[in-house]
Amino acid sequence: NSTQCVISPSSEFPEGFFTRQERRDGGIVIYFLIIVYMFMAISIVCDEYFLPSLEIISESLGLSQDVAGATFMAAGSSAPELVTAFLGVFITNGDIGISTILGSAIYNLLGICAACGLLSNMVSTLSCWPLFRDCAAYAISVAAVLGIIYDNRVYWYEGTLLLLIYGLYVLVLCFDIKINQYIIKKCSPCCTCLAKAMERSEQQPLMGWEDEGQPFIRRQSRTDSGIFYEDSGYSQLSISLRGLSQVSEDPPSVFNMPEADLKRIFWVLSLPIITLLFLTTPDCRTKFWKNYFVITFSMSAIWISAFTYILVWMVTVTGETLEIPDTVMGLTLLAAGTSIPDTITSVLVARKGKGDMAMSNIVGSNVFDMLCLGIPWFIKTAFINGSAPIEVNSRGLTYITISLNISIIFLFLAVHFNGWKLDRKLGIVCLLSYLGLATLSVLYELGIIGNNKIRGCGG
Repeated sequence: NSTQCVISPSSEFPEGFFTRQERRDGGIVIYFLIIVYMFMAISIVCDEYFLPSLEIISESLGLSQDVAGATFMAAGSSAPELVTAFLGVFITNGDIGISTILGSAIYNLLGICAACGLLSNMVSTLSCWPLFRDCAAYAISVAAVLGIIYDNRVYWYEGTLLLLIYGLYVLVLCFDIKINQYIIKKCSPCCTCLAKAMERSEQQPLMGWEDEGQPFIRRQSRTDSGIFYEDSGYSQLSISLRGLSQVSEDPPSVFNMPEADLKRIFWVLSLPIITLLFLTTPDCRTKFWKNYFVITFSMSAIWISAFTYILVWMVTVTGETLEIPDTVMGLTLLAAGTSIPDTITSVLVARKGKGDMAMSNIVGSNVFDMLCLGIPWFIKTAFINGSAPIEVNSRGLTYITISLNISIIFLFLAVHFNGWKLDRKLGIVCLLSYLGLATLSVLYELGIIGNNKIRGCGG
């Protein structure tokens, strides 16, 4: 069996503020506290700034929840992967971008879906077409990336291909309603089951809310909502996030201390983060800053990237201190760490009953991750060093392809056989599946199964 030399993930980060011996003597506790604090910081950014800015963007463009989740939400929550890809191409000249994006793909599909199902306190009805559309786009993206790096070289036209694929995906989203109706029309004679599922998704209310006790009720089918539509009233997304009675009012100040004792403790601990975000990011929920939602969205993505970088750095050093093998770290803790923004945003919208937005973010963010590879590849090969291709390591591509394809097919079938509902039963099935695939991946990487022997470089 051949032995592969793997560089430690900690080499991609700055040196820590403790030596290995100091960490073993108790300094590791500081790293644990920083990890927990970064979780809290990312949660605050997503809940207080990122999702409200997404809400106003969706309201301005008239986006349905699945399109919003697959585009702006996916782009913002995938900002850490984009930063990582640029670091891998321009700074470290390694494969950190590819390994991070492809290595965390299974967690993105099954792990986040499991979190949404298990942590959501309500059952969300899912639509057939958005999930089918996003899964098909992701399968094409994976095939393109694997085909590009199969020969261990990336040329400028291959980076361009990834950008064109994502551009085509966005174009499909722009004509989402018309394509959906066309498929229903063509599939009705030959596939009654698929046609019924598509029709159910078409007639499903956009935001999935209806309350007879409210002053007015607004049910809107997907056919009523193109990508750009005029509407004099408040958007359903705006109403569902803040409530009918709060639409015209500014939210409470972030510096108001909660009344509950436990919430007060968390508020005091998070006060430095709250103050930092207040001074650097406009709160587009207020009347004064509402028109600056693009700045809010951009600053939120920047802070999400910064906090995620620190989080992954601390997790990497912690795993090295506890002597967890690097390959196991990459498939488990690091994969989950880089996907924390996707996890938090998907769970938050799933708890509000927006299942389509959560699922489109889960799969759509993976499609955007493929673009994260295409942008730095194209820039470097077309403008910076056009005479030489980018060298990459394609070892293990076949195994990654099989795992991703199994994950995509399994997720779609699991949702179908669960009656197109996002609930705890689906969460448990996805969690068990993710644990099974992650276990097989770890065993393969450690050389227990297969012919993949790995050792640390210099070890």
